[in-house]
Amino acid sequence: MTDLPRRADEAPAIAIVPYGTKITPGLARMRLDALSWPLGRPLRLEGGAVADMGPDDHLIAFVSSRLLSLPRPGVRARISVMVVEPEAVHRRNMIWLRLLWWRFFAVLACNPPLIAAIPNGHRFVFGSTWIQDWRAVDTTKTRMLSLIASGKQTYEGHRLRHRVVDWIRSHGIDADILGRGYAPFERKSDGLAPYRYSVIIENVREPGYVTEKLIDCLLCDTVPIYWGAQDIEAIFDGRGMRVCRSLDDIQAAIGAVSEADYTSRLEFVAKNKEKASRYADHERAAAHIVKTAAQRTHSKP
Repeated sequence: MTDLPRRADEAPAIAIVPYGTKITPGLARMRLDALSWPLGRPLRLEGGAVADMGPDDHLIAFVSSRLLSLPRPGVRARISVMVVEPEAVHRRNMIWLRLLWWRFFAVLACNPPLIAAIPNGHRFVFGSTWIQDWRAVDTTKTRMLSLIASGKQTYEGHRLRHRVVDWIRSHGIDADILGRGYAPFERKSDGLAPYRYSVIIENVREPGYVTEKLIDCLLCDTVPIYWGAQDIEAIFDGRGMRVCRSLDDIQAAIGAVSEADYTSRLEFVAKNKEKASRYADHERAAAHIVKTAAQRTHSKP
């Protein structure tokens, strides 16, 4: 949860309902202390509940089927919604948002067809990070290659990871295979920071769908051998990555890893890390999108 110091100003406030919070028709009674305030919390909202937020204030929540049609008695704040999972997961919610978009001030999503279909859609690369205090992580490189995988087989990316693992093992390649499906480790950074490269495979391939899998890798100064968002080179510098579109591409990238190749990419590794740091704080990024949209709304004649 991201919180900044209390603010004395009367500017519109922006709060976020934390992920996993169940939203009910009693939303107006939700305590303000339970919310995240990524751009700061004004003193006028020091205590109380959501009902105390005014009509110029904003509340951002993660999409759910319940939220889409839920009555909001007593809520005056403008409600925005974040769609952070791909269409493969949120297809039904995306269909309903094409009809119910008007219930929200802004719809934050990475799905291009959804954004194009509604007047209040805003492109939102979710990113996020699972590495706490990533700035303090020792990224000294002592190993060449890692791959982190769970035991899941649900989506294309899940299955591709296991195929890559089988190929690595059958060819005797020096790589550390980590994760719940193989060799569990204590901290996410343990599977990334010591390595020059890591095979990063998103669960699905959709434009703009970028998760902590890639962000964590970039924050650890590690070159990702990446399979995922088709437009990734419009988001990060491809010279600091190995962008792959198939199993053959991944195999070729693994075969080309070397200390010299890694060193040649360091300038772009640093650039990608700086950009990843902005996507790591997804709450702050979402709040800035809503803030900008609100300012544009107020500036219209």
